[in-house]
Amino acid sequence: MKKVKLLILAALAVMMSATSFAADADFPARPDTAIFVNDFAGVLRQSKVIDDSLRAFSKRTTNQIMVITVKDLGDYEPKMYAAELGDRWGIGQAKLDNGLIILIKPKTRDSKGQFALCPGRGLGGALPDVTCKRIVDGKAIPALKKGDYDAAVWAVLKAVMPICAGEISGDEATKKSSGGGGGWIWFVGIIAAVVGGVAYANKRAKQKQALIEANETPEERAARLAAAEKRKKELEAERKKREAEAAAAAAAGATTAKSVREKRQEEEERKRRNAQKFGGGSFDGGGASSDW
Repeated sequence: MKKVKLLILAALAVMMSATSFAADADFPARPDTAIFVNDFAGVLRQSKVIDDSLRAFSKRTTNQIMVITVKDLGDYEPKMYAAELGDRWGIGQAKLDNGLIILIKPKTRDSKGQFALCPGRGLGGALPDVTCKRIVDGKAIPALKKGDYDAAVWAVLKAVMPICAGEISGDEATKKSSGGGGGWIWFVGIIAAVVGGVAYANKRAKQKQALIEANETPEERAARLAAAEKRKKELEAERKKREAEAAAAAAAGATTAKSVREKRQEEEERKRRNAQKFGGGSFDGGGASSDW
């Protein structure tokens, strides 16, 4: 009886190990270095250019957008595969969870193509599921149906980069893609009104000053010119004093300024290196996917 139990336990252990291995086999190993485009399916012609663009974007914003193509998703739905891979690789920064995955499973003779856009937890507010769905269906799928994988990636990046950088909202991105221009016209109208108001105020001030000068006596004119000259000299003296103080401070603090500048450069370099590291980002399966 004891031998039977041992055999059963051994069989269960083998089955669990095989299941775990199969699950791991569905996901590619995390790259040793920070590569923003991982074309495991070999369908992208512009991998280097896209990678350079995403690397520069990460330096500027710290958000990490990764493009991944795979030949097979196993038994996973596209969004869940992307989320699981994002967690395994740690795309995005710890605590910020600011990763975004663009996942492509190419179309073949025997299987449909699948595309997913999956934001990390920290970008879910800027890229809710409904916005991701509009971007996937409106930007990626039309290009993918033509067989142009590079165009699909660029179209999605053009839509999501301004959102991730906080330059526009998801709703604004949707309005722009649909060609809405009412907001722009309103903005131009406001600017025109402000400029016109300033010009009118300046004109009225000049007219008032001209009227005063036309009616003043010679004594009043002389007093006004003397006051203006005095004020001019006072301003010139203040300017020279500020310049002298600035020169003295610069001479006395040259070494300190250099030290501060070097420390700032070191801090910027540290931030730049950290922005290029993957590790710590998490995903919750949000986003959108579509087949073609």
